[in-house]
Amino acid sequence: MRVSDQFILRTIADENLLIPVGEAAIHVKGLIALSESGALLYNKLKDGATREELVAALTEEYEVTPEEAAEDTEAFLDQLRKLKMLVEE
Repeated sequence: MRVSDQFILRTIADENLLIPVGEAAIHVKGLIALSESGALLYNKLKDGATREELVAALTEEYEVTPEEAAEDTEAFLDQLRKLKMLVEE
């Protein structure tokens, strides 16, 4: 799976912001702020990461159990789905 190319991630004043471009700018009003872990997952998804790779990235970067990482990953993916930002192949 990967994220739509209709969003650009930029860090401005220590804030991770997703900026909608193209048709996404019509449907998504404003910017989307991401936490540090959200930005980590988003960047992994740009390269087409699997769910397992996302969970592994969280457990490697943060002191969380695989179960916690899996829950957080699924919650993040659900949010991306709601915003139509996730491309699942």
